[in-house]
Amino acid sequence: MPTFNTIVSYDSIVRPFADRDQLLARTHEAAQRAIADPARAVWRMEQFAAGLDALQKAAQAPRVLHTPRDPMGALLQTHLARQGAKENKLEEFLLHAIEGVKEFLEVRFSPQDWVGWAASFFTWIEGIDKAKQPAADAAAAVVPNDFAAGILGDWGSGLYGAPVCARSIIEDRDPYGMLLHLGDVYYAATSEEVQDRFFRFWPHAPGAINRALNGNHEMYNGGHSYFEEILPNFEQTSSYFALQNDRWVLVGLDTSYTAAFGGHEGNIDDKQVEWLHGIVAAAGDRKLVLFSHHQPFTLLDSNNGGNLFARLKEFLEAGRVFAWYWGHEHYCVLYDAHPDYGFHGRCIGHGGIPETRKALTDLPQSTSFGSQWRRVAARNGAPAAWVYDKANVYVPGFEGQFAPHGYLRLEFQGPKIAEFVRTPEGANVWIGDLV
Repeated sequence: MPTFNTIVSYDSIVRPFADRDQLLARTHEAAQRAIADPARAVWRMEQFAAGLDALQKAAQAPRVLHTPRDPMGALLQTHLARQGAKENKLEEFLLHAIEGVKEFLEVRFSPQDWVGWAASFFTWIEGIDKAKQPAADAAAAVVPNDFAAGILGDWGSGLYGAPVCARSIIEDRDPYGMLLHLGDVYYAATSEEVQDRFFRFWPHAPGAINRALNGNHEMYNGGHSYFEEILPNFEQTSSYFALQNDRWVLVGLDTSYTAAFGGHEGNIDDKQVEWLHGIVAAAGDRKLVLFSHHQPFTLLDSNNGGNLFARLKEFLEAGRVFAWYWGHEHYCVLYDAHPDYGFHGRCIGHGGIPETRKALTDLPQSTSFGSQWRRVAARNGAPAAWVYDKANVYVPGFEGQFAPHGYLRLEFQGPKIAEFVRTPEGANVWIGDLV
């Protein structure tokens, strides 16, 4: 049974109980049933409570997909969606969307179901281990000198603007040489979710190379579905890779595999840095373009970039990095050139998950592209930027509360990169060149 349209909300989890304390008490009973070591059961309960808090914080509107940057909260959503489908505890509701009436499903269970469901949840997560990360190819693969890349970030929801973006890419008369996902399949990138929220809608364009980066949500389930299903399907050797032509080297980084619990901030390990040395040494005078799931800096969040700047400092200081594209934050943000290192930073994380709009309406708007672009001043080491901001017409009933969805088309045209920020329907809302 398809589950891509199943919404597991904070409200749906706590609603059957008299209060939060009753929910936690019944969950503790389940943890003790599933985990033999009492101290470990207590530790898991601490994680569960923190995950529930994170899920509550992530909740933005009733019956709208939300998920936390927290393994326990996201895994719980995955498990409840699975159990609801298995035991026929899904209730249909309809919303009037821009493309017509849309059917959604919501998990509905009773307190009598909970101890069994929670016990099986703890049994499941106790068995999660970490997938092996294969080494990347030592040399960059060759791509044409002139080609287009479609960039989708945080796209793996299967809902809202995500399938519309995919359809626009497929129907584009101008071909794509590469399609790249910047990471995150929801809720926790299990095999069922990868099949139902990712592959079900992925825009397989004729002749295009497909690549996917590793996101924090992929690692919540140990990364198995990412490494064992997505990579083989895309004929991708590893979670980090390099492509090059006569002028450009495109490098995809894995910032999630060794990230701390929760994966809010990115992390790059020694193995990748050593590999990148070889790629850059062989690149000659080619310009380097980086792609990662996590951001190196931000104007819209509290994430300070983890260790990304520190680990890549030598390449940045040498002026080797020309541009850097990332996701993780569910916005579209076009930064000015970095004041110290000169590279062009782009957040393209607005592919398909609803994200609350920031309060930007009082900020300056673009004279070229209108009020949908707002100017945010530099601060805390992040350069000034243009932020794409308008109502999201693909979140029915709550359009004005959520930031817009869309994707990016990059055209590598000899010595320049042409950027086209597009709506899910494929209309350009920003056109610019990087030289």
